[in-house]
Amino acid sequence: MMQIKRLFLPVLLLISISAGAQATIGLNAQKTYDITPADYGLVFDTIRIPTDDGASLFGWHLYPGEKSDKSSKKSVIISHDGNGNMGNALEQAGKFLGLGFHVFMYDYRGFGKSSEFNVSPKFFIYQQFATDLTGAIEYVKKYHALLSIDLYGYGIGAGLSLGVGANNLKVHRVIADNPYTTFETVQNRYEIKTGTRIMMPMGYSPTLLEPKMALEDKGEHLRGILLIVGEQGSIMTNADMLELQALKKKVTTIYTVKGVDNDKNFSSNRDEYFKQIKAFYEKFPD
Repeated sequence: MMQIKRLFLPVLLLISISAGAQATIGLNAQKTYDITPADYGLVFDTIRIPTDDGASLFGWHLYPGEKSDKSSKKSVIISHDGNGNMGNALEQAGKFLGLGFHVFMYDYRGFGKSSEFNVSPKFFIYQQFATDLTGAIEYVKKYHALLSIDLYGYGIGAGLSLGVGANNLKVHRVIADNPYTTFETVQNRYEIKTGTRIMMPMGYSPTLLEPKMALEDKGEHLRGILLIVGEQGSIMTNADMLELQALKKKVTTIYTVKGVDNDKNFSSNRDEYFKQIKAFYEKFPD
């Protein structure tokens, strides 16, 4: 009986690790919002963002002060990691509000109250999400023309922010927390780590969706890029960020979060995280 226990526990542990990794990297769309800006007493509007292909995205515009206060001329668009919905990024949003930014949050199609879309947990990302972020950029430029536009994303949102940002002249700076470099890199490393093959888009534009390709060919207009990576990053590593930095060396800086994998980049030390972001803006101002 003791031999059975010794064999059984490692198997359970392996299953648990594999399932946890799948939940982290595969898409997990949540329709309902566990928390909203109203729960924090924030000043905000609900917004609807149209996309070029006919989708309608649900979002929030968070104000850094009263709506009547027009002093702030800067904005940031937040793109989340595909796990849950945009409500999970409200803590990060609050930090940007403290830095005086208008914050625009949105959900990809299939998430929250955005248009219906079949989101499979077998997929890492969909190419349509780049269209969604582009729609958010166009919305801000159309209805808030005086605001500058920066992008902040984590997980898949980080890779999207780099790819779309490099292609869109309206974007000034990009902050990318744990961005992927190429789909092939993520797919291969994830399969080695878990034994599971994550699905990727087909028929997409690499110079739009893959940061490495995008920064090689585009992005000369970007005034600053901040790459955030965990010191113990497993799927994406500090070496990957150095590779991206080399493509736009003059405007790119890296913040390596000590002692964590990438899922703890923000939560391990929130104050230091935004201290680094504040320093980034001081180094690369408008």
